[in-house]
Amino acid sequence: MIPRGYLYVFGCASSFGIITTLAKITYDEGASPPTVVFFRLLAGSILMGIMSAWSHRKNLLSGKSKPESSNTWRLRILILVTGISIAVMSLGYLGSVKYIPVSLSVLLFFTFPFWVLLLNYFIDGEVPPRLKILAFVIAFFGLALTLGPTMQDLDWRGIALVLAGALGSAGMIIGGAKSVQLISMRNLVFFSNTVGAVLVGIILLLTDTFSLSQTPLGWAGIASICVLFVFGQLSLFAATRHIGSAQTSIMLNLEPFISISAAMLLLGERLELSQSLGALVVIIGLFLASDLTRKFSINSKNE
Repeated sequence: MIPRGYLYVFGCASSFGIITTLAKITYDEGASPPTVVFFRLLAGSILMGIMSAWSHRKNLLSGKSKPESSNTWRLRILILVTGISIAVMSLGYLGSVKYIPVSLSVLLFFTFPFWVLLLNYFIDGEVPPRLKILAFVIAFFGLALTLGPTMQDLDWRGIALVLAGALGSAGMIIGGAKSVQLISMRNLVFFSNTVGAVLVGIILLLTDTFSLSQTPLGWAGIASICVLFVFGQLSLFAATRHIGSAQTSIMLNLEPFISISAAMLLLGERLELSQSLGALVVIIGLFLASDLTRKFSINSKNE
């Protein structure tokens, strides 16, 4: 029998992996990318707010409540940076599929572990080990194979958006890794999702881009994205509790496979032979660098 923890992590990867394809469908039905992102972040904020409040209540009743961090200003700045990064990540990643195929967007976005390497080098002076540098080279060789046949036909706006999303994801990981030293993971996800939702809401107001779908399919897509996002976060918590953060982070590399498969099944996207080979090379690079995201995975000490 498959261990329960692996079922949870598969559920998490599947939920997050299908969201990009559903986002593409909702855009075709009239919804704008910022609107979809806003509702996704709002759903995550509400979920984590309920979980944080429940956890805090249990700790108060059991006398296990922990004192808040004395480094208040540093924590506020870290939460703000993490929240902004989440908004940039979501807007960039989900927005890119409006202009380029989902499969290519997924591969470009999942280069974020290598941007973590670069940012850590510039921020903390951390020199990456040779294996990570090798993974970096392998992944970008794979991207060259994947993007080569269609590079001239790709919309530069989609590429710019997804690369901004990858950088936002890297900022979220680094900011989150520093924040969880001062605050629990549940509270961090709640506050950062709230900051992200407020920021995207302001963008919607200033740019007048709020646009909901006018069809049942579009509404179903938005609702499904919110449900899958909430389910994915719950599954992530459950998976790390059962099999640990390291194994969970490795198994989450299934997500690109699921995203590409969903795009092929639901959108009819196809990769040429050289692109399929490139996608495989990229994912091999991701597995080699899979421990880059461990710091942001849920730790038992924060439960």
